[in-house]
Amino acid sequence: MKDDMKRVDLPAMMSGDTDTTALVEMLKQDRRIQSLLERTGMPKDLPEKKPYTFLRWLKQTEPCRGCRSLQECRQPVKGHYKDLAYNGILVDALSACRYQREKNRSEKHLENYLVSDLPSRLNAVTFKTLDAGTQDAAYMQTAMKCMKACSENKGVYLYGSMGSGKTHLAACACNTRAIAGDKVAFIHYPSFCMRMARSVSGNEYESELRRLQYARFLVIDDIGAENVTEWNRDAILLPLLNERYEEGLATWFTSNEDLTTLRQHLMFNNRGKEEEIKAERIMERIRCMTIAVELVGKDRRTA
Repeated sequence: MKDDMKRVDLPAMMSGDTDTTALVEMLKQDRRIQSLLERTGMPKDLPEKKPYTFLRWLKQTEPCRGCRSLQECRQPVKGHYKDLAYNGILVDALSACRYQREKNRSEKHLENYLVSDLPSRLNAVTFKTLDAGTQDAAYMQTAMKCMKACSENKGVYLYGSMGSGKTHLAACACNTRAIAGDKVAFIHYPSFCMRMARSVSGNEYESELRRLQYARFLVIDDIGAENVTEWNRDAILLPLLNERYEEGLATWFTSNEDLTTLRQHLMFNNRGKEEEIKAERIMERIRCMTIAVELVGKDRRTA
C-alpha cells in the first residue's frame, strides 16, 4: 500500500490554486504524512481537520529531502527540523534528524567528561575506529601498547614529533574510558595553564583543579609547550600529580619532549631562574605514574 503513496506537489499546494478538499485528498496519499501519523500515533483524521498545518509541516521538512549528512543540512538549526507532536492536541515541536540522533548516540559518553579541551574532531574516536589499513606498522604497534595500557588502567607518557598522532591516541583512550562509564578529563596543558592564570583572582581555578585531581582518567595533552611559571609548576601541576599518584588514578601525558628534555623545560621558570630540584619532583612523579611510549613517524596532520 505504501508503495502506492505519492508526495504532495508543494509548489502547486502553496500557490493557492488547490481547494481544501483537494489538499486533504493529496495529504491522505502522501507517504510522508502517513509516516508522521504512524510515528506519532496521531489520529488518522487529523490531516482532514488541520490540512494547512500539515501542509506547513511538509514545507518545513522539505529541505531535508535528499540530505545525506549533517554537513549538508539546510535547516536553520543544524540537525533539527520543525516537527509536529500530538498529546491530545496538535503542537509544534523541534526534532533531531536521524543524522543528529546518530551523532548524539556516538557522543553520549561526552557527558562523562568533567573537564574537556578535546577537539570536536576527536569526540567520537576510539581504538576501534583506528583504520589499520591507512597507518604504518609502527603506528599501529604504538596504538596497541596504548590500548593495552588503557585497559589495564596504566598511565602513559606518550611522546614524539609534532603531528605524529599522539593527541589522537590519547583521545581514543579517554573516550574509551568515558564510554565504559568512568568520569574522565582531557586538558590541553598550555591552554589549561592560561585558564588557571586568568581565574586565579577569584579562586575559580580551584574547582577545576579538584575535578582534575579526582577524575578516574586524565589526559594532560601537550605538556612541555606551556610557559613555565613557579605558580603553574609548583602550585598547580605538582599538587595535581601528587593527588593522582596517591589515589592511584591513571594519568596520560602527550608531549613533543622526551623525559630528559621535559625535565630541562621544567627547570627554568619564566624569569629564567634554574630550579632543578623542583623540576625533579615533578619528573619523579611522572616516571612513577607512567610508562614511556614513543610515537615515531610522519606528520599525520599534513599527510
